[in-house]
Amino acid sequence: MINESISKIFIKSMMIGDLSKVLEIERQSFSHPWTYNMFYCELTKNRCASYFVLEKENEIIGYFGIWHKGSSFHITNIAISEKFRGMGYGGKILSFLEEIAITSKIKRISLEVRKSNYIAQNMYKKFGYETIKILKNYYRKDKTDALVMEKKLY
Repeated sequence: MINESISKIFIKSMMIGDLSKVLEIERQSFSHPWTYNMFYCELTKNRCASYFVLEKENEIIGYFGIWHKGSSFHITNIAISEKFRGMGYGGKILSFLEEIAITSKIKRISLEVRKSNYIAQNMYKKFGYETIKILKNYYRKDKTDALVMEKKLY
């Protein structure tokens, strides 16, 4: 059964006008958040990038981005507003991405996640992602390692 609160969300392409709310969620979610200019460049200059927002009752409650590289997707970021965490929205994003990936004949989806972010790692594992390597000091500002996780679709 689909959670009623999850069934009433909409996923749409991120627009420049969404960035103030996206940046608010970004700051809530990450110790070294992306800047306005980083998102702006992704939206306007990166041809392989696609970014989306989750809306519930006309409020942006989360966002995510991917890079489409040949036969693979790379998840650049996923974040949910603090007050909506733990309600299944991250899983909704992964399900949406997999639907797009299968339709687009994508063979694998990859991402990096902080080695210390067990909540995100557990969600990815639940969806069939496996750790394929560790990137030492990947997050340079605080010298934190990242796990590279991947899911093969076929």
